Formats: sequence, structure tokens, C-alpha cells
Amino acid sequence: MKLSRLEEQTISLAGVMQACQITDEIAQLGMTSNDNLDSCIKTIFVTDPNTFLDVYGEIGSLALGLKILKDTLSNWIPTKYRAANRNCLAILMLERQLVKSKNTVLRLSQGIEEIRREFESKALGPSSSKTTALLSNLYKQTISQLGPKIIVKGQPKNLTIGVNTERIRSLLLSGIRSAVLWRQVGGRRRDLVFRRTELLSCCQGLNKN
Repeated sequence: MKLSRLEEQTISLAGVMQACQITDEIAQLGMTSNDNLDSCIKTIFVTDPNTFLDVYGEIGSLALGLKILKDTLSNWIPTKYRAANRNCLAILMLERQLVKSKNTVLRLSQGIEEIRREFESKALGPSSSKTTALLSNLYKQTISQLGPKIIVKGQPKNLTIGVNTERIRSLLLSGIRSAVLWRQVGGRRRDLVFRRTELLSCCQGLNKN
């Protein structure tokens, strides 16, 4: 499927939104859809795709992210997705800090490759507890050393469970993966204001597929 540059920007931004929304679901409810969790974490390991959509598999896997993005662009006021919106902006800012640190980028790339070999050799799923534990540790060693910090708010009882915090860090890493891709295909934060109508129209079209 041939995508326009605007469609690529919209899809990758929806990828950030989806990761942020699932993060909020875990923080607030202590659970989320395994399919959505898998679809997000898989993107971390697609580091050398042949085509843009290889990162996400198919547009349908981003239905949640596209819905949230459409809602945000349509209303432009605080919504029930305000936590996802807030964390999305934080991730876009953090991505800028990441690309400025070549050492962190290198450590992150090497760490992802090591984890990929680990879960593939042991036939683990991308969101298995072992995989998310490894990704969580990689996040602490790399992204957590940068600023600004992403503050995830939720129910204390959910945020103190180890598997939840590991999933949350893995999802934030997935969000950063999509943010990097968004930047690579020409996405800019100012587009959220000055190209809002175009992005919304594109989002609505993709959401029908």
C-alpha cells in the first residue's frame, strides 16, 4: 500500500497516541488489551523496515490511536484522553533530546537488538513479562537519563505492581519509537497547530480503512 507523506505522519503520530493511551489504561485500571499492547511493543523491534507500514503491520492495528488523534484534533480542548495528549507531547519533546545524544541512541539500538535476540531465541512474545522486564531496564538505563521526565499518573495500587511499571516503560519506549519515525517522515510539533485541518482529514480517511 502506497502512502502519502501526510498519511505516514498521521499514522506515526497515532502510534505515539496509542502507546500513551494504553499507558494510561494500565496506570488507571491496571490492565489493557493484549492485542493493543502487542501491537505497540512490536514496533520497537522493527528497526530496519522495507516499507513504512512494516513498522505497524497494518493500519487497523492503530485504530485506537487514530480514534484518539481524531478526537484531539476535532475538539482541541481537554477530553477524556487528556493524559494521553499530555504524555504524547512529552514524548515528542523527549525524542528531540534523544536524537541529540548519539551515545544514548547507540546504547538504545544495541540494547534493542540484544533483547530481540533474547525473545526470538526463546520464542517469547513481544509483551511477555520477560520481554517487558528487559525493555523496562533498557528504558531506565537510557531514556530515563534524559529530560524532561515523563510523569505517568494513575492509581497507586496499579503503579506499584512490577509488571505494570515494566509494561508502562515498554510502552513509553514504543511511543518514542513512533515519535522518531514521525520526525523521520517530516512531522513537526508546529504541524499540530498549523496543519491541524489536514491531519484531521487524513486521520478521518485512515480511520475508515
